[in-house]
Amino acid sequence: KVRIRAEEGSEAFFDAYRAAIAGDTVDSGKPTPRPKRPRGTIGALLFHYECSGDYRDLGPSTKAARKRILDKMDRSIGAFLFADLTPLHIKTWRDNASGPEAGNSLVKTLRKVFAVAQEDALIKSNPAKAVKYRRGRPGGWTPWDVHDVERFIKRHPRGTPAYKALCLFLFTGARVSDVRRMGPQHERNRGSWLHFTQHKGRNRSPIIVDVPIVTPLRDALEQCPSDQMAYMTSSYGRPFRSDRSFGNWFAKRVAEAGIEGKSAHGIRKGLGDILAEIGCTAHQIMAILGHTTLKQAENYTRLADRKRMAGAGMAHLETALRGGAIMPVSDASKSRAERT
Repeated sequence: KVRIRAEEGSEAFFDAYRAAIAGDTVDSGKPTPRPKRPRGTIGALLFHYECSGDYRDLGPSTKAARKRILDKMDRSIGAFLFADLTPLHIKTWRDNASGPEAGNSLVKTLRKVFAVAQEDALIKSNPAKAVKYRRGRPGGWTPWDVHDVERFIKRHPRGTPAYKALCLFLFTGARVSDVRRMGPQHERNRGSWLHFTQHKGRNRSPIIVDVPIVTPLRDALEQCPSDQMAYMTSSYGRPFRSDRSFGNWFAKRVAEAGIEGKSAHGIRKGLGDILAEIGCTAHQIMAILGHTTLKQAENYTRLADRKRMAGAGMAHLETALRGGAIMPVSDASKSRAERT
């Protein structure tokens, strides 16, 4: 097999393809170096951003994703002058992306690139700021409900690694990146609390989370112990090597349980719904899930309040119906209402 690193559809791509067919190409394993761009071009600004502290401080996964966007933009528009760039160009690239999230990632990256260049006095304005993000998937990740949890436990009962993973997600509200790293070293107060720093955003604005270890979670950890510094280990008995490998492993367990369209992050959202429905305040939800703004937690409490108000309102309507204030009530309906 020969890896072709050139942009698909480009002249370099077809040259490499024909050479591979002829059998006279050897993949060196090194990416093709980016061409040097003259000052004032978009490519020069992209390179300037890659040399900045803002880019170096990114986490490995974020940096890799942003690097892919930077390389693609350099290949396609790197030779063009920044002075000719308008917000309409960026909006067109955003709309032509593979989806809303991909388009938004492109806009976000260009905002960062031009912000660094503006801060260093290379440009006077940031055209990407005038381009809004596309509206993504309504409601985000689909939250788990009680029926999903029951189906998962039926397939992966107490004492299995999958059950332990479910309890860690469900009773901490942590993300895949946090659960993968959790272990006995994060326990505090004689094993009654978990204390950890969220992996997401740890280099920019670290968030420390303290959450009690509830009885089902403690039971799951004791029923399926690990001799590693991580609660979750692979089939080889070692901690998962990456967030992706752990996420893929859990996704397979979800598929085995016959749960469709749900992910590990949906358990976090499901916990937020549960906390709101049992009467937790927005600040309490913020503390458990590690949110930094009330707006994030209020998304859960707002829906729960609507549900409670709807129930109270319909109770008043039921009382009015029993008295015949709106429409006549049959004897059978009266007896059912009395039993209720």
